[in-house]
Amino acid sequence: MGAGLVILIHLIAIFIVSIIIAVIGVVITFIISKERQVRKAVFAFSAPFVGFYALYICGFFCSSIVAGYKKIDMGIGDCWYVPLENNRQLLLIDLPEQCYIAKEDGMLLISEVSKIQEHGNEIFGETLSGKYFSYNTLTDEVGNFNSQKELMISKSVKKLSMIKAYDFYSAKYNKLAGLWFIVVGIFSILIAIASLCLLKMIIVW
Repeated sequence: MGAGLVILIHLIAIFIVSIIIAVIGVVITFIISKERQVRKAVFAFSAPFVGFYALYICGFFCSSIVAGYKKIDMGIGDCWYVPLENNRQLLLIDLPEQCYIAKEDGMLLISEVSKIQEHGNEIFGETLSGKYFSYNTLTDEVGNFNSQKELMISKSVKKLSMIKAYDFYSAKYNKLAGLWFIVVGIFSILIAIASLCLLKMIIVW
C-alpha cells in the first residue's frame, strides 16, 4: 500500500472519529450548558477536527523532516529503508522478507537479500537462494560466492557476523531514529493543545 493511500486512509479515519466525537460533544454541551450554548456547541463540534488534524499534520511534517535528515523512512507505506555507506541503502519493499541493496535514487543493485553485514565500505550478505555476495559501496563491484568459506577467503575475513536483513534494518532504524519521533509526538501534542486553546479563545471567550 503506497504512502499516499495510507495518508488518505488516515485522514478519512480522523474525519470519521472527529465527527462522532463532535456530535457527542454538541449533545452533551446542550444538556449541561446553560450559558453561551451556541458558542460552546460550535466549539464542541470544531474541537475534535482542529485537535486531531493539527496533531496529525504537525506530526507528519515534523516526522518527514526527521526522516529526511536521518535518511530513514517514516514508517508508513510499503517501502522502508535505512542508509548504508556511500549513499547506498537497505531497502524493504512490500514485505520484510523482500530486501534489496539500492542507491538512494531507488536503483536496485542486489535483490533477495536475506542476511547482511556491514564491513567498512563493503557489504557481505546471503540471498534467499542460499548464495553469498560481497558488495563494495564505493566501486559498485559485486562478488558472488557459493559458500561463506569462499567469501571469507576472497575478502580475507576471519569471521562473519551476518544477521537477518530485517533485524539489521530494525537495529539501524532504532539507532538512527533514537528519541526523535517521541520528541515529535510530544511537540505535536503541544501544538494540538495550543490550537484548541486558540480556537476556544476565538469562539467561546
